[in-house]
Amino acid sequence: MNSSADKKPARVSPDTILESSVAGGVISFGRVLKEAGFAISIPSVMDALRGVSCVGPGDFYAFKTVLKATFLTRIEESAAFERLFYEFWIEGLWEKFEDDLAKTGAGDEPSQSDEGIPPDEGAFPAEAVVSDSQEEEAQNAHAYVMYSPREILREHDFKDIPAGYDERIARIIREILAPLLRRFSARKRAVPYGTAIDFRKLMRRNVRYGGEIVELPRLTPRRRIKRLVFLCDVSGSMNPYLRFMLRFIKEVQQMPTRVETFVFATRLHRITPILSRLPFARALQEVAHTVKDWSGGTRIGSCLGEFNAFRGGGTIGPSTVLLIHSDGWDRGDIGLLKSEMARIHRRAYRVLWINPLLGSPAYEPTCRGMQAALPYVDSFIPGHNIAGLERLAGTLRGLL
Repeated sequence: MNSSADKKPARVSPDTILESSVAGGVISFGRVLKEAGFAISIPSVMDALRGVSCVGPGDFYAFKTVLKATFLTRIEESAAFERLFYEFWIEGLWEKFEDDLAKTGAGDEPSQSDEGIPPDEGAFPAEAVVSDSQEEEAQNAHAYVMYSPREILREHDFKDIPAGYDERIARIIREILAPLLRRFSARKRAVPYGTAIDFRKLMRRNVRYGGEIVELPRLTPRRRIKRLVFLCDVSGSMNPYLRFMLRFIKEVQQMPTRVETFVFATRLHRITPILSRLPFARALQEVAHTVKDWSGGTRIGSCLGEFNAFRGGGTIGPSTVLLIHSDGWDRGDIGLLKSEMARIHRRAYRVLWINPLLGSPAYEPTCRGMQAALPYVDSFIPGHNIAGLERLAGTLRGLL
């Protein structure tokens, strides 16, 4: 009698991967690579399985690194490996997830947008331990941890994400920003002096005086951030990250506060109306057409000077949070950059700097522009992936 292990396994489609173990997925992925011309052997598959068992399935980046180290034998195959990896492990999961979402009708809820906001699927149990009597049920169970679409993309650098994933990233961004899209609280805070009386504390405070009104507890409105101002670097080095940041800003514009957006390279350009009135794809095309110095060099100090002189007077104030999205590379006057940053820091409530290069473990702010600006930055945040945007959203939530 032949066991099931003796049978030649059929190719497992991406939809089937969600119903199988990670080990089965690795074997199937090896078969896909072999059909694509990769030199895949049984020992290499065994090495991949051993490597995956060592790093554990919880770290998707390490999981991908193991597969690449064991299955990739020639450097010229790197691009093909990346394409097949995304098709097998990411697109398959997304298609399966979206099919399930459509079947359950989750995307028909009134609170969702037309594109929908996929919830985080979470992780399945690490390993299913079953008795002999449960063996039949276990064959249809999820045996190992798999990954949600958000977790898959969370740690990937934006510059490495293939074209076609923008809408999926947009869904995740909307999920990240969901808590910020609620209206700000109108609660007040207690102060020694103020124009409003706290009647809830009035009687409690004066019980000790036999009911006579001796103390008048006061209230004042909590500080509210009235304006968010984004300054985005559109020089050539920022191109891989810009569209994701502008997408983030597009969603932030739904917040019940004023949001202003400027882009700069060698000149400053206000794009708030473009982002506000147009769908994102058209807005991005319009900005690229309007901004003549797109993908050019960078003169941060000069552009900040324009902002302070012509825009800052009506834009920056004690209730303004200023966010600068740039890698800090500057070909202009460093002294001017330093003085303009100092001026901004004195006038704004907080200054945040989002730098995609900060996501690299080896990164150090050694360029002159970044060194000049850092003393006047309240929060230095990476902006190279979804995790960086989550941190940015958390920082904004704390301020707002």
